[in-house]
Amino acid sequence: MLAPRRFQKSSGFTLIEVLIVVALIAILSGSVIYGTGMLGSSRLRGASSLIASGVRLGLARANTSGHPTRMTLDLDTDKVLLEEASGSVMLRDKKAPAGGAEAATEAEKAEQKAAAEGDRILQGPHAPRATFRPIPRFADTPTGRELGSGVDLAQVQTEHDEDPVTSGRAYVYFWPGGITERAYIQLKRPGAEDALTVVVSPLTGRTKIEKGLVDLPEPRTDKEEDQGDREGL
Repeated sequence: MLAPRRFQKSSGFTLIEVLIVVALIAILSGSVIYGTGMLGSSRLRGASSLIASGVRLGLARANTSGHPTRMTLDLDTDKVLLEEASGSVMLRDKKAPAGGAEAATEAEKAEQKAAAEGDRILQGPHAPRATFRPIPRFADTPTGRELGSGVDLAQVQTEHDEDPVTSGRAYVYFWPGGITERAYIQLKRPGAEDALTVVVSPLTGRTKIEKGLVDLPEPRTDKEEDQGDREGL
């Protein structure tokens, strides 16, 4: 009598099982990529909100203390800092005007220095330049608050800047009485198209966050101002 034949189970995967595994891997990979993009966008929005909050705090501080304040934006370290002036009078640093060639001799340099000193004496005494100290309420460290990983300060331009600031430090000033200056602060994600611009309105200090890299508008000429006034009539 023949013994019954035993059937061995196959240890391999069926085609359906392989397709299910591939589909799961694709879903998980898509979730990771999509989730990373959402995280980067969230950090970008958080950094822009931090700057907007700093503007409001700077204006409030200037009003309550009676001292000018400023927001320092470090484009090299991507940090932001609020500072308060030591006195009620503030003199902003002005960039040296563009001149011709440098003096060729030491005599010419000495002559230029003497002329500058003579002009300073004729102008009379000046108020001492105010020094700034960090506002502890806003700064996590003496060098400022970080905007967060994955967020870069791309460019800052205010009304007192002749050209946009793309490296080093940029400043946005606030004065007692709730007055500030127009400023455009651009934030972006490195290697991505995501970008936001924090727009600070002059006088009122109101902020709004716009999508993309928005530049400071060119100053209007007298002709454009006159035309705008006529159109408004």
